Amino acid sequence: MLRGVPTSLHSKYVPSKPFSCLDGSTTIPVEFVNDDYCDCRDGSDEPGTSACPNGRFFCENKGYIGTLIPSHLVGDGVCDCCDGSDEYETTIVCNNTCFELAQKTKAEHEAKRALHEAGVAKKKEIMAKSIVTQSTRLTRINELEQDLQKLENELKEKEELKQKAEIPETEAKERHHKLWEEQRAVREAIARDNQMREMFADLDTNNDSLVSTEELQKHTELDTDLENEFTVGEVRSILGADSVNFDEFNVTVFEQISNSYQPLQQPSTETSVDLDDLAAATEAHLKKEKEAAEADARLKQEETHFKEEEEEEAAAATETTEGDYEEDPNRQEASSHIATSLDHGKHIHDDTPPEYDDEAKRLIEIADHARNEYSEVERKVHDIKRQIEDLKKQSDVDVGIHGEYSAFIDQCYDYEEREYTYRTCMFKDAKQISKGGGSDVTIGYWDSWSGPADNKYLKMKYSNGATCWNGPARSLTVTFQCGIEHKIVDVREPTRCEYAMLFETPSACDETIAATLIHPDHQEF
Repeated sequence: MLRGVPTSLHSKYVPSKPFSCLDGSTTIPVEFVNDDYCDCRDGSDEPGTSACPNGRFFCENKGYIGTLIPSHLVGDGVCDCCDGSDEYETTIVCNNTCFELAQKTKAEHEAKRALHEAGVAKKKEIMAKSIVTQSTRLTRINELEQDLQKLENELKEKEELKQKAEIPETEAKERHHKLWEEQRAVREAIARDNQMREMFADLDTNNDSLVSTEELQKHTELDTDLENEFTVGEVRSILGADSVNFDEFNVTVFEQISNSYQPLQQPSTETSVDLDDLAAATEAHLKKEKEAAEADARLKQEETHFKEEEEEEAAAATETTEGDYEEDPNRQEASSHIATSLDHGKHIHDDTPPEYDDEAKRLIEIADHARNEYSEVERKVHDIKRQIEDLKKQSDVDVGIHGEYSAFIDQCYDYEEREYTYRTCMFKDAKQISKGGGSDVTIGYWDSWSGPADNKYLKMKYSNGATCWNGPARSLTVTFQCGIEHKIVDVREPTRCEYAMLFETPSACDETIAATLIHPDHQEF
Protein backbone atom coordinates (compact mmCIF):
# COMPACT_ATOMS: atom_id res chain seq x y z
CA MET A 1 0.00 0.00 0.00
CA LEU A 2 1.38 3.38 -1.01
CA ARG A 3 1.42 5.68 2.02
CA GLY A 4 2.32 9.33 2.47
CA VAL A 5 1.79 10.32 -1.17
CA PRO A 6 -0.72 13.01 -2.18
CA THR A 7 -3.35 11.88 -4.66
CA SER A 8 -2.01 14.37 -7.18
CA LEU A 9 1.33 12.48 -7.26
CA HIS A 10 0.02 8.90 -7.44
CA SER A 11 0.83 8.80 -11.15
CA LYS A 12 4.54 9.13 -10.29
CA TYR A 13 4.49 5.98 -8.17
CA VAL A 14 3.49 3.20 -10.65
CA PRO A 15 4.12 -0.30 -9.18
CA SER A 16 5.01 -1.76 -12.60
CA LYS A 17 7.64 0.86 -13.50
CA PRO A 18 10.95 2.00 -12.05
CA PHE A 19 10.60 5.12 -9.86
CA SER A 20 12.22 8.35 -10.93
CA CYS A 21 13.08 10.68 -8.05
CA LEU A 22 10.87 13.75 -8.22
CA ASP A 23 13.91 16.02 -8.49
CA GLY A 24 15.12 13.96 -11.50
CA SER A 25 18.38 13.07 -9.79
CA THR A 26 18.12 9.28 -10.34
CA THR A 27 15.86 6.33 -11.12
CA ILE A 28 15.48 3.36 -8.80
CA PRO A 29 13.53 0.09 -8.82
CA VAL A 30 9.99 0.65 -7.60
CA GLU A 31 10.51 -1.82 -4.76
CA PHE A 32 13.03 0.65 -3.26
CA VAL A 33 10.14 3.02 -2.54
CA ASN A 34 9.30 3.12 1.19
CA ASP A 35 11.96 0.51 1.99
CA ASP A 36 13.16 2.66 4.90
CA TYR A 37 16.32 3.61 3.02
CA CYS A 38 16.83 7.02 1.45
CA ASP A 39 17.83 6.66 -2.21
CA CYS A 40 16.69 10.04 -3.64
CA ARG A 41 18.36 13.27 -2.65
CA ASP A 42 14.97 14.94 -2.30
CA GLY A 43 13.65 12.07 -0.14
CA SER A 44 10.78 11.44 -2.54
CA ASP A 45 11.40 7.65 -2.52
CA GLU A 46 10.49 7.46 1.20
CA PRO A 47 7.18 9.36 1.55
CA GLY A 48 5.85 6.82 4.05
CA THR A 49 8.91 6.36 6.29
CA SER A 50 11.25 8.53 8.33
CA ALA A 51 14.37 7.39 6.46
CA CYS A 52 15.00 10.69 4.65
CA PRO A 53 15.62 13.80 6.80
CA ASN A 54 14.15 16.02 4.11
CA GLY A 55 11.22 13.75 3.27
CA ARG A 56 7.58 14.83 3.48
CA PHE A 57 4.68 12.60 4.57
CA PHE A 58 1.19 13.39 3.33
CA CYS A 59 -1.65 13.07 5.86
CA GLU A 60 -4.78 12.31 3.89
CA ASN A 61 -7.05 13.41 6.75
CA LYS A 62 -10.28 12.33 5.12
CA GLY A 63 -13.11 14.71 5.91
CA TYR A 64 -10.65 17.46 6.75
CA ILE A 65 -7.67 19.08 5.07
CA GLY A 66 -4.79 17.00 3.75
CA THR A 67 -1.45 18.18 5.10
CA LEU A 68 2.26 17.48 4.64
CA ILE A 69 4.43 16.86 7.68
CA PRO A 70 8.19 16.21 7.95
CA SER A 71 8.80 12.49 7.41
CA HIS A 72 10.87 12.21 10.59
CA LEU A 73 7.59 12.57 12.50
CA VAL A 74 6.32 9.31 10.99
CA GLY A 75 6.26 6.51 13.52
CA ASP A 76 7.56 8.65 16.38
CA GLY A 77 4.73 7.67 18.71
CA VAL A 78 2.96 11.02 18.40
CA CYS A 79 -0.22 11.44 16.41
CA ASP A 80 0.51 14.29 14.02
CA CYS A 81 -2.14 13.54 11.40
CA CYS A 82 -5.73 13.93 12.57
CA ASP A 83 -6.49 10.53 10.96
CA GLY A 84 -3.46 8.91 12.70
CA SER A 85 -1.97 7.72 9.42
CA ASP A 86 1.56 8.81 10.42
CA GLU A 87 1.64 6.09 13.11
CA TYR A 88 0.53 3.16 10.92
CA GLU A 89 3.56 1.02 11.88
CA THR A 90 3.35 1.63 15.65
CA THR A 91 1.12 0.31 18.36
CA ILE A 92 -0.04 3.81 19.19
CA VAL A 93 -3.80 4.17 18.84
CA CYS A 94 -4.66 7.54 17.32
CA ASN A 95 -8.20 8.85 17.56
CA ASN A 96 -9.49 10.25 14.32
CA THR A 97 -10.15 13.92 15.09
CA CYS A 98 -10.55 15.03 11.49
CA PHE A 99 -14.31 15.46 11.75
CA GLU A 100 -14.08 17.66 14.85
CA LEU A 101 -11.30 19.73 13.27
CA ALA A 102 -13.32 20.04 10.09
CA GLN A 103 -16.31 21.31 12.04
CA LYS A 104 -14.17 23.77 14.00
CA THR A 105 -12.39 25.01 10.89
CA LYS A 106 -15.67 25.29 9.05
CA ALA A 107 -17.08 27.39 11.90
CA GLU A 108 -13.99 29.61 11.90
CA HIS A 109 -14.14 30.02 8.14
CA GLU A 110 -17.83 30.79 8.31
CA ALA A 111 -17.26 33.38 11.03
CA LYS A 112 -14.48 34.93 8.97
CA ARG A 113 -16.64 34.87 5.87
CA ALA A 114 -19.56 36.43 7.74
CA LEU A 115 -17.27 39.12 9.14
CA HIS A 116 -15.95 39.98 5.71
CA GLU A 117 -19.45 39.84 4.26
CA ALA A 118 -20.74 42.34 6.83
CA GLY A 119 -17.60 44.44 6.45
CA VAL A 120 -17.84 44.45 2.67
CA ALA A 121 -21.43 45.71 2.94
CA LYS A 122 -20.18 48.70 4.97
CA LYS A 123 -17.20 49.06 2.67
CA LYS A 124 -19.54 49.38 -0.30
CA GLU A 125 -21.44 52.10 1.56
CA ILE A 126 -18.16 53.93 2.15
CA MET A 127 -17.19 53.63 -1.51
CA ALA A 128 -20.61 54.81 -2.68
CA LYS A 129 -20.43 57.75 -0.31
CA SER A 130 -16.90 58.47 -1.51
CA ILE A 131 -18.12 58.82 -5.08
CA VAL A 132 -20.80 61.28 -4.00
CA THR A 133 -18.39 63.14 -1.72
CA GLN A 134 -15.74 63.43 -4.41
CA SER A 135 -18.30 64.64 -6.94
CA THR A 136 -19.69 67.15 -4.44
CA ARG A 137 -16.17 68.25 -3.59
CA LEU A 138 -15.24 68.88 -7.22
CA THR A 139 -18.50 70.74 -7.80
CA ARG A 140 -17.83 72.86 -4.74
CA ILE A 141 -14.29 73.61 -5.92
CA ASN A 142 -15.67 74.76 -9.27
CA GLU A 143 -18.25 76.99 -7.56
CA LEU A 144 -15.65 78.48 -5.24
CA GLU A 145 -13.26 79.18 -8.10
CA GLN A 146 -16.02 81.06 -9.92
CA ASP A 147 -16.81 83.02 -6.74
CA LEU A 148 -13.10 83.70 -6.30
CA GLN A 149 -12.83 85.18 -9.78
CA LYS A 150 -15.70 87.56 -9.06
CA LEU A 151 -14.29 88.54 -5.69
CA GLU A 152 -10.81 89.14 -7.09
CA ASN A 153 -12.31 91.50 -9.68
CA GLU A 154 -14.27 93.23 -6.92
CA LEU A 155 -11.11 93.40 -4.81
CA LYS A 156 -9.30 95.24 -7.60
CA GLU A 157 -12.14 97.76 -7.78
CA LYS A 158 -12.12 98.22 -4.01
CA GLU A 159 -8.35 98.67 -4.05
CA GLU A 160 -8.63 101.40 -6.67
CA LEU A 161 -11.33 103.16 -4.63
CA LYS A 162 -9.22 102.81 -1.50
CA GLN A 163 -6.16 104.28 -3.20
CA LYS A 164 -8.20 107.18 -4.59
CA ALA A 165 -9.67 107.90 -1.15
CA GLU A 166 -6.27 107.70 0.55
CA ILE A 167 -4.65 110.33 -1.69
CA PRO A 168 -6.66 113.34 -0.39
CA GLU A 169 -6.62 111.81 3.10
CA THR A 170 -2.82 111.63 3.04
CA GLU A 171 -2.57 115.17 1.72
CA ALA A 172 -4.89 116.46 4.45
CA LYS A 173 -2.93 114.63 7.15
CA GLU A 174 0.36 115.94 5.79
CA ARG A 175 -0.98 119.50 5.72
CA HIS A 176 -2.25 119.11 9.27
CA HIS A 177 1.04 117.65 10.46
CA LYS A 178 3.09 120.30 8.68
CA LEU A 179 0.99 123.10 10.16
CA TRP A 180 1.24 121.55 13.61
CA GLU A 181 5.03 121.20 13.28
CA GLU A 182 5.30 124.81 12.17
CA GLN A 183 3.14 125.98 15.07
CA ARG A 184 5.10 123.90 17.52
CA ALA A 185 8.39 125.23 16.15
CA VAL A 186 7.14 128.80 16.55
CA ARG A 187 5.93 128.14 20.09
CA GLU A 188 9.23 126.53 20.98
CA ALA A 189 11.16 129.46 19.50
CA ILE A 190 9.06 131.95 21.46
CA ALA A 191 9.43 129.96 24.66
CA ARG A 192 13.18 129.65 24.17
CA ASP A 193 13.55 133.36 23.45
CA ASN A 194 11.53 134.33 26.52
CA GLN A 195 13.47 131.95 28.71
CA MET A 196 16.78 133.18 27.32
CA ARG A 197 15.87 136.86 27.87
CA GLU A 198 14.70 136.24 31.42
CA MET A 199 17.82 134.21 32.18
CA PHE A 200 20.13 136.95 30.80
CA ALA A 201 18.31 139.60 32.80
CA ASP A 202 18.53 137.45 35.92
CA LEU A 203 22.29 136.92 35.48
CA ASP A 204 23.07 140.58 34.64
CA THR A 205 22.89 141.68 38.26
CA ASN A 206 24.82 144.96 37.72
CA ASN A 207 22.71 146.00 34.73
CA ASP A 208 25.71 146.53 32.45
CA SER A 209 24.20 144.49 29.59
CA LEU A 210 26.88 141.85 30.12
CA VAL A 211 27.09 138.53 31.93
CA SER A 212 30.46 138.28 33.62
CA THR A 213 32.35 135.39 35.18
CA GLU A 214 31.59 136.83 38.63
CA GLU A 215 27.86 136.89 37.93
CA LEU A 216 27.75 133.36 36.48
CA GLN A 217 30.03 131.93 39.20
CA LYS A 218 27.25 132.47 41.75
CA HIS A 219 25.25 129.68 40.07
CA THR A 220 27.04 126.66 41.45
CA GLU A 221 24.34 124.34 40.08
CA LEU A 222 26.11 124.75 36.72
CA ASP A 223 29.29 123.16 38.08
CA THR A 224 29.58 119.71 36.51
CA ASP A 225 32.34 118.75 38.94
CA LEU A 226 30.30 118.64 42.12
CA GLU A 227 33.24 117.65 44.32
CA ASN A 228 35.16 120.91 43.81
CA GLU A 229 34.28 124.59 43.84
CA PHE A 230 32.96 126.35 40.76
CA THR A 231 36.23 127.96 39.64
CA VAL A 232 36.76 131.01 37.46
CA GLY A 233 38.36 128.78 34.85
CA GLU A 234 35.29 126.55 34.71
CA VAL A 235 33.03 129.61 34.40
CA ARG A 236 35.23 131.08 31.65
CA SER A 237 35.05 127.76 29.76
CA ILE A 238 31.26 128.19 29.68
CA LEU A 239 31.30 131.87 28.70
CA GLY A 240 34.28 131.61 26.37
CA ALA A 241 35.47 134.98 27.71
CA ASP A 242 35.44 137.10 30.87
CA SER A 243 32.01 138.38 29.91
CA VAL A 244 29.46 138.07 27.09
CA ASN A 245 26.85 140.42 25.73
CA PHE A 246 23.25 139.53 24.94
CA ASP A 247 23.87 138.16 21.43
CA GLU A 248 26.89 136.14 22.52
CA PHE A 249 24.92 134.75 25.44
CA ASN A 250 22.12 133.76 23.07
CA VAL A 251 24.44 132.02 20.60
CA THR A 252 27.05 130.30 22.78
CA VAL A 253 26.00 130.18 26.43
CA PHE A 254 22.26 129.66 26.75
CA GLU A 255 22.14 126.12 25.34
CA GLN A 256 24.95 125.03 27.68
CA ILE A 257 23.22 126.09 30.88
CA SER A 258 19.48 126.07 30.12
CA ASN A 259 18.86 122.56 31.47
CA SER A 260 20.71 123.10 34.77
CA TYR A 261 20.15 126.78 35.43
CA GLN A 262 18.16 127.83 38.51
CA PRO A 263 17.41 131.41 39.67
CA LEU A 264 19.12 132.48 42.86
CA GLN A 265 16.96 132.61 45.96
CA GLN A 266 16.44 136.20 46.99
CA PRO A 267 17.54 136.69 50.63
CA SER A 268 14.82 137.77 53.00
CA THR A 269 15.56 140.37 55.72
CA GLU A 270 13.47 141.10 58.73
CA THR A 271 13.15 144.81 59.41
CA SER A 272 10.81 146.79 61.54
CA VAL A 273 8.44 148.91 59.49
CA ASP A 274 5.84 151.37 60.40
CA LEU A 275 2.31 151.41 59.04
CA ASP A 276 3.20 153.72 56.16
CA ASP A 277 6.02 151.41 55.07
CA LEU A 278 3.72 148.38 55.34
CA ALA A 279 1.06 150.10 53.26
CA ALA A 280 3.65 151.04 50.65
CA ALA A 281 4.99 147.49 50.55
CA THR A 282 1.49 146.09 50.20
CA GLU A 283 0.72 148.47 47.37
CA ALA A 284 3.99 147.50 45.64
CA HIS A 285 3.18 143.80 46.08
CA LEU A 286 -0.27 144.24 44.58
CA LYS A 287 1.27 146.14 41.71
CA LYS A 288 3.72 143.31 41.08
CA GLU A 289 0.90 140.75 41.13
CA LYS A 290 -1.01 142.83 38.60
CA GLU A 291 2.06 143.11 36.41
CA ALA A 292 2.64 139.35 36.72
CA ALA A 293 -0.95 138.68 35.65
CA GLU A 294 -0.46 141.02 32.71
CA ALA A 295 2.75 139.14 31.82
CA ASP A 296 0.88 135.84 31.88
CA ALA A 297 -1.81 137.34 29.69
CA ARG A 298 0.84 138.45 27.24
CA LEU A 299 2.28 134.93 27.13
CA LYS A 300 -1.15 133.46 26.42
CA GLN A 301 -1.65 136.04 23.71
CA GLU A 302 1.71 135.06 22.26
CA GLU A 303 0.64 131.42 22.18
CA THR A 304 -2.68 132.25 20.51
CA HIS A 305 -1.17 134.62 17.96
CA PHE A 306 2.16 132.86 17.53
CA LYS A 307 2.76 134.04 13.97
CA GLU A 308 2.44 137.72 14.81
CA GLU A 309 4.64 137.28 17.87
CA GLU A 310 7.24 135.43 15.80
CA GLU A 311 7.46 138.35 13.39
CA GLU A 312 7.70 140.81 16.26
CA GLU A 313 10.39 138.77 18.02
CA ALA A 314 12.32 138.33 14.78
CA ALA A 315 12.18 142.08 14.15
CA ALA A 316 13.21 142.80 17.72
CA ALA A 317 16.10 140.34 17.46
CA THR A 318 17.28 142.03 14.26
CA GLU A 319 17.21 145.50 15.80
CA THR A 320 18.86 144.46 19.05
CA THR A 321 22.65 144.89 19.16
CA GLU A 322 25.23 144.61 21.85
CA GLY A 323 25.12 148.33 22.60
CA ASP A 324 21.39 148.65 22.12
CA TYR A 325 20.39 146.12 24.77
CA GLU A 326 18.24 147.90 27.32
CA GLU A 327 17.70 146.60 30.79
CA ASP A 328 14.11 145.85 31.65
CA PRO A 329 13.14 148.21 34.47
CA ASN A 330 11.27 145.30 36.00
CA ARG A 331 14.28 142.96 35.71
CA GLN A 332 13.99 141.75 39.29
CA GLU A 333 10.33 140.96 38.65
CA ALA A 334 11.25 139.11 35.43
CA SER A 335 13.77 137.07 37.40
CA SER A 336 11.07 135.99 39.76
CA HIS A 337 9.04 134.77 36.77
CA ILE A 338 11.69 132.58 35.12
CA ALA A 339 10.25 129.45 36.67
CA THR A 340 6.77 130.52 35.61
CA SER A 341 7.89 130.93 32.01
CA LEU A 342 9.59 127.55 32.09
CA ASP A 343 6.43 125.92 33.39
CA HIS A 344 4.52 127.65 30.66
CA GLY A 345 7.07 126.28 28.21
CA LYS A 346 6.09 122.76 29.21
CA HIS A 347 2.63 123.53 27.90
CA ILE A 348 4.11 125.02 24.75
CA HIS A 349 6.23 121.89 24.20
CA ASP A 350 3.20 119.61 24.49
CA ASP A 351 3.60 116.94 21.75
CA THR A 352 -0.07 116.05 21.60
CA PRO A 353 -1.26 117.11 18.15
CA PRO A 354 -4.55 118.97 17.89
CA GLU A 355 -7.63 117.36 16.37
CA TYR A 356 -8.04 117.34 12.62
CA ASP A 357 -10.28 119.98 11.15
CA ASP A 358 -13.73 119.03 9.84
CA GLU A 359 -12.58 118.66 6.25
CA ALA A 360 -9.70 116.36 7.23
CA LYS A 361 -12.05 114.31 9.41
CA ARG A 362 -14.43 113.93 6.49
CA LEU A 363 -11.64 112.73 4.19
CA ILE A 364 -10.36 110.30 6.84
CA GLU A 365 -13.86 108.91 7.31
CA ILE A 366 -14.21 108.35 3.55
CA ALA A 367 -10.81 106.62 3.40
CA ASP A 368 -11.63 104.46 6.45
CA HIS A 369 -14.84 103.35 4.79
CA ALA A 370 -12.96 102.45 1.59
CA ARG A 371 -10.34 100.54 3.59
CA ASN A 372 -13.01 98.63 5.51
CA GLU A 373 -14.76 97.62 2.30
CA TYR A 374 -11.44 96.53 0.79
CA SER A 375 -10.53 94.53 3.92
CA GLU A 376 -13.90 92.79 3.95
CA VAL A 377 -13.56 91.65 0.33
CA GLU A 378 -9.93 90.69 0.95
CA ARG A 379 -11.02 88.54 3.91
CA LYS A 380 -13.57 86.78 1.70
CA VAL A 381 -10.90 86.13 -0.95
CA HIS A 382 -8.55 84.59 1.62
CA ASP A 383 -11.38 82.48 3.06
CA ILE A 384 -12.35 81.09 -0.35
CA LYS A 385 -8.72 80.38 -1.24
CA ARG A 386 -8.34 78.45 2.02
CA GLN A 387 -11.50 76.44 1.29
CA ILE A 388 -10.29 75.61 -2.22
CA GLU A 389 -6.88 74.58 -0.90
CA ASP A 390 -8.43 72.32 1.76
CA LEU A 391 -10.80 70.69 -0.73
CA LYS A 392 -8.01 70.08 -3.23
CA LYS A 393 -5.84 68.53 -0.52
CA GLN A 394 -8.68 66.18 0.37
CA SER A 395 -9.18 65.31 -3.31
CA ASP A 396 -5.47 64.53 -3.71
CA VAL A 397 -5.36 62.07 -0.79
CA ASP A 398 -4.99 58.44 -1.95
CA VAL A 399 -7.99 56.80 -0.26
CA GLY A 400 -7.86 53.52 -2.15
CA ILE A 401 -8.66 52.44 -5.68
CA HIS A 402 -12.39 52.79 -5.11
CA GLY A 403 -12.29 55.30 -2.25
CA GLU A 404 -12.66 52.58 0.37
CA TYR A 405 -10.52 54.53 2.88
CA SER A 406 -12.24 57.88 2.27
CA ALA A 407 -13.97 57.67 5.66
CA PHE A 408 -10.55 58.30 7.29
CA ILE A 409 -10.23 61.86 5.98
CA ASP A 410 -10.11 64.37 8.87
CA GLN A 411 -10.64 61.57 11.41
CA CYS A 412 -8.57 60.74 14.51
CA TYR A 413 -8.69 57.52 16.56
CA ASP A 414 -7.52 56.85 20.12
CA TYR A 415 -6.22 53.75 21.83
CA GLU A 416 -6.00 53.70 25.63
CA GLU A 417 -3.40 51.73 27.51
CA ARG A 418 -2.01 51.95 31.03
CA GLU A 419 0.44 54.85 30.66
CA TYR A 420 -0.40 56.42 27.32
CA THR A 421 -3.12 57.32 24.89
CA TYR A 422 -2.14 56.69 21.29
CA ARG A 423 -3.86 59.04 18.85
CA THR A 424 -3.66 58.53 15.11
CA CYS A 425 -5.03 61.22 12.81
CA MET A 426 -5.31 59.56 9.43
CA PHE A 427 -3.16 61.04 6.66
CA LYS A 428 -1.72 63.56 9.17
CA ASP A 429 0.19 62.38 12.24
CA ALA A 430 0.31 59.99 15.18
CA LYS A 431 1.05 60.90 18.81
CA GLN A 432 1.80 59.26 22.13
CA ILE A 433 0.00 61.22 24.86
CA SER A 434 1.19 60.69 28.43
CA LYS A 435 -1.51 60.16 31.05
CA GLY A 436 0.90 61.47 33.68
CA GLY A 437 0.75 65.00 32.36
CA GLY A 438 3.91 64.97 30.25
CA SER A 439 4.14 66.58 26.84
CA ASP A 440 2.82 64.82 23.75
CA VAL A 441 5.33 62.91 21.62
CA THR A 442 4.87 62.72 17.86
CA ILE A 443 5.65 59.18 16.77
CA GLY A 444 5.28 59.89 13.07
CA TYR A 445 3.87 61.98 10.24
CA TRP A 446 1.87 60.47 7.41
CA ASP A 447 4.24 59.08 4.81
CA SER A 448 2.68 56.53 2.44
CA TRP A 449 0.81 53.29 1.96
CA SER A 450 3.27 50.47 2.64
CA GLY A 451 1.38 47.20 2.21
CA PRO A 452 2.47 44.24 0.06
CA ALA A 453 2.68 44.52 -3.71
CA ASP A 454 -0.67 42.81 -4.28
CA ASN A 455 -2.47 45.25 -1.93
CA LYS A 456 -0.52 48.25 -0.67
CA TYR A 457 -3.62 49.52 1.17
CA LEU A 458 -3.25 46.95 3.96
CA LYS A 459 -0.56 49.04 5.70
CA MET A 460 0.31 52.70 6.10
CA LYS A 461 3.55 54.29 7.28
CA TYR A 462 4.09 57.30 9.56
CA SER A 463 7.71 58.52 9.59
CA ASN A 464 10.02 61.24 10.93
CA GLY A 465 8.54 61.45 14.41
CA ALA A 466 10.33 62.85 17.46
CA THR A 467 13.87 61.52 17.80
CA CYS A 468 14.47 59.02 20.58
CA TRP A 469 17.21 59.67 23.12
CA ASN A 470 20.40 58.48 21.42
CA GLY A 471 18.22 56.72 18.89
CA PRO A 472 16.43 57.06 15.56
CA ALA A 473 13.38 59.14 14.73
CA ARG A 474 10.17 57.47 15.84
CA SER A 475 7.95 55.79 13.25
CA LEU A 476 4.65 53.90 13.13
CA THR A 477 3.32 51.13 10.89
CA VAL A 478 -0.46 50.70 10.86
CA THR A 479 -1.71 47.28 9.73
CA PHE A 480 -5.35 47.02 8.69
CA GLN A 481 -7.58 44.01 9.12
CA CYS A 482 -11.25 43.43 8.49
CA GLY A 483 -13.64 44.68 11.15
CA ILE A 484 -17.15 46.08 11.46
CA GLU A 485 -15.99 49.38 12.96
CA HIS A 486 -13.04 51.73 12.54
CA LYS A 487 -10.94 51.22 15.67
CA ILE A 488 -7.43 50.61 16.96
CA VAL A 489 -7.20 47.19 18.63
CA ASP A 490 -3.51 47.04 19.59
CA VAL A 491 -0.36 49.17 19.80
CA ARG A 492 3.10 47.83 20.51
CA GLU A 493 6.75 48.82 20.24
CA PRO A 494 8.42 45.66 18.92
CA THR A 495 11.62 47.55 18.13
CA ARG A 496 12.92 50.62 19.95
CA CYS A 497 11.24 53.75 18.59
CA GLU A 498 9.37 51.72 15.94
CA TYR A 499 5.69 51.31 16.79
CA ALA A 500 3.20 48.82 15.35
CA MET A 501 -0.55 49.41 15.36
CA LEU A 502 -3.34 46.98 14.47
CA PHE A 503 -6.43 48.69 13.12
CA GLU A 504 -9.81 47.13 12.33
CA THR A 505 -11.91 48.67 9.58
CA PRO A 506 -14.56 47.62 7.03
CA SER A 507 -12.29 49.17 4.41
CA ALA A 508 -9.90 46.19 4.75
CA CYS A 509 -12.58 43.52 4.28
CA ASP A 510 -12.14 41.25 1.25
CA GLU A 511 -14.92 40.65 -1.27
CA THR A 512 -13.34 37.32 -2.29
CA ILE A 513 -13.41 35.97 1.28
CA ALA A 514 -16.96 37.24 1.73
CA ALA A 515 -18.07 35.26 -1.33
CA THR A 516 -16.20 32.02 -0.46
CA LEU A 517 -18.34 28.88 -0.07
CA ILE A 518 -17.27 26.35 2.55
CA HIS A 519 -17.09 22.84 1.01
CA PRO A 520 -17.58 19.94 3.42
CA ASP A 521 -15.69 17.62 1.09
CA HIS A 522 -12.05 16.59 1.51
CA GLN A 523 -9.53 19.32 0.74
CA GLU A 524 -5.99 18.55 -0.25
CA PHE A 525 -2.89 20.79 -0.24
